[in-house]
Amino acid sequence: MSNNNLPRQLTSFVGRDQEIAAIERLLARTRLLTLTGSGGCGKTRLALEIGARVLGQFKDGVWWVELAPLSDPTLVPQAVAAALGIPEQPRQPVIETLGQHLRSASLLLLLDNCEHLLSGCAGLAETLLHASPGLRILATSREALGIMGETSWRVPSLSFPALHEVPTAGRLTQYEAARLFCERAMATVQTFAATESNAPLIAQICRRLDGIPLAIELAAVRVKVLTVEQIADRLDDRFRLLTGGSRTALPRHQTLQATMEWSYGLLSDDERAVLRRLSVFAGGCSLAAAETVCAGGGVHAADILDLLARLVDKSLVIVDTHGGEARYGLLETVRQHSRAKLQEAGETDTTQRLHLIWFLELAERADAKLRGPEQEPWLVRLAAEHDNLRAALEWSGGGVTGAGARLRLAGALQWYWFMHGHWNEGRARLEGMLARSADVPPTALAWALQGAAYLAWRQGDIQRAAALSEQGLALARELGDKERISWMLFYLGIATLLKANYARATLLFQDLLVLARERCDTWLVSMGLSHLGRVEWHQGNYAKAAPLFEEGLTLARSAGDKWLIAYALRNLGHVALKLGDPQHAMKYYTEGLALCRSVGDRWVTEECLEGLAGGACAQEYYEEAARLFGAAEALHEILHSHHAAPYQADIDRRIALTRDRLGDLKFAAALAEGRAMTLVQAIEYALGLKFTAGVSAGPAPAGKPERKLRTVLTAREREVAALIARGLSNRHIASHLKVTERTAQTHVQNILNKLGVNSRTQVAVWAVENGLLPSSRS
Repeated sequence: MSNNNLPRQLTSFVGRDQEIAAIERLLARTRLLTLTGSGGCGKTRLALEIGARVLGQFKDGVWWVELAPLSDPTLVPQAVAAALGIPEQPRQPVIETLGQHLRSASLLLLLDNCEHLLSGCAGLAETLLHASPGLRILATSREALGIMGETSWRVPSLSFPALHEVPTAGRLTQYEAARLFCERAMATVQTFAATESNAPLIAQICRRLDGIPLAIELAAVRVKVLTVEQIADRLDDRFRLLTGGSRTALPRHQTLQATMEWSYGLLSDDERAVLRRLSVFAGGCSLAAAETVCAGGGVHAADILDLLARLVDKSLVIVDTHGGEARYGLLETVRQHSRAKLQEAGETDTTQRLHLIWFLELAERADAKLRGPEQEPWLVRLAAEHDNLRAALEWSGGGVTGAGARLRLAGALQWYWFMHGHWNEGRARLEGMLARSADVPPTALAWALQGAAYLAWRQGDIQRAAALSEQGLALARELGDKERISWMLFYLGIATLLKANYARATLLFQDLLVLARERCDTWLVSMGLSHLGRVEWHQGNYAKAAPLFEEGLTLARSAGDKWLIAYALRNLGHVALKLGDPQHAMKYYTEGLALCRSVGDRWVTEECLEGLAGGACAQEYYEEAARLFGAAEALHEILHSHHAAPYQADIDRRIALTRDRLGDLKFAAALAEGRAMTLVQAIEYALGLKFTAGVSAGPAPAGKPERKLRTVLTAREREVAALIARGLSNRHIASHLKVTERTAQTHVQNILNKLGVNSRTQVAVWAVENGLLPSSRS
């Protein structure tokens, strides 16, 4: 696995040898080093170069966190967690999650562009540095973070010739700024070269730009359309305009502003319009988004691609490839300048509204696709647009119409937030919007209530989930919205089930099935059947739950939704374990775990790991069981997920049995091995287990076997069948009957042969149907 996420640099790094040596010395003796300086002075590029050079000094790597797309300081921890690949924990602040993960890490964190998020960055740095002794932070900002222990180091300009020096072409490249100008100019026009005639002008340009890298690069690309003399003349004019005459004592930020104004002034009207409208995007955009949001006012959508290409040529727009699609973005300095121009043009509200509408439509298209065969690519697409989705949710204009659109957007993102573990952020946004939703359209309110109810349930807040579901169900019925009614019946049914009101939960899920079948909603029919099975499972009616789970799996496969299939397999694994069929349970859990890995789910992953641990325990592979319990335990702590009481009781019982068989020391060692695994390692370990090798391919039959008279079996065999239905393994049957395990195994095989079935699950169903044990037990 990679130990860094440093972006690949496509241009050469020029100079800075002394600065790099100084920064490396400082970094060796301080845990928080902030590189400060004006915009465009090269803080980011210098930090990335340092990160690449010291990579070998940090066991857990060097990780870059780009903060420029954020506007809310409270989201800084989420950005760091995303860069490190650390999932959020329900009901736990992300900053605490980060502290737990980084406690023993040896790692360098690069926090880039902190100036607009100082409070969030300062709080994060202070908390994490206290929590993790092996952590070091290298930040870039226009000003220091302002906390104890911080070392602030100002990034100087690149070296350039003194005012009265007239360098020759040969001597010019001794200066970093001049060398940068020449290298970037040659990259633009291959025939460009420093000559004795243009060397003094290059020196003048570097001085007037105070050696600021971004300003020099913007100037250098103009050699495509201007001579060096023309560039120098235009800079002189622009500086005079902006400073009122004095050009030798310009602050660096004014110099950069002058360069940006000059560069903007060289654009055509259409290029300016596109550039300033691009500033509403956070983290870049696709061509389709740019064509919709940046068109208008005489700029045609069909011309956007050509205009983008021209802006790319002028180094004002950056083009990158993500998932096979070109994305267009702005350097942050360019974006800030363009936002100011957007405001001056009076286009901010209009452009932000178009941005919101575009991403609302995207999210609403994605919402349905996230439950079906196209699930994976849509999850990837939404992840790429996460910063834009956040920006759209934060738009402050538009009145009631805008508020309704933002509420619809938040509602549409509920499944994405769930699938990718953004439970805290999603619920906070939905709850905050619901608190200010007095005048929004009822349809938007219903969708948001649905999302808030779901995320409340996932975080274990059952009372809140039930209240939101009741409110949402009443509103959906007023609207006559059968889709919303179906979903609110589903969520209310879950909350009711977890409150142990089994009779009402059954009625709610049955009502859901009627509506879902009427609407031909295979996904919800599958879920409704699975949850009717969960009602039976919670009451101990495992043989009754099995066929409901099996039917749910069949429909999940027909829907083509990998997550839904994994969920149904997890249910069948649970019931197979309860019915004493660990081999088939392992098969279900293994297939479900592989599907979870492909879609990035963590909740069902945890339960599959726990189930595999239970199956290993039942088959007396106790060390493997302990490792799996350890891995599942670590993931449970990360997710802070909520287990129903009967399920938790099963886990506790199996852990106790595993500890008893291994002994305390051996159990503790194996458990610690599992807890130390990364999620990727844990999944690979679980999928590599070999004790399901004898299970046949294809789903194990879990439905009703052909009905047999109880007289087919002997009295002792009927007793053994009843014990199988209670979930006992061969070993526990032998202990219960006071016989050897081999004798118990013989009884089980005789029962399978006489009944003409091939799984313990079918034996359990036969036992229940023939009255060998009560059909309902706690």
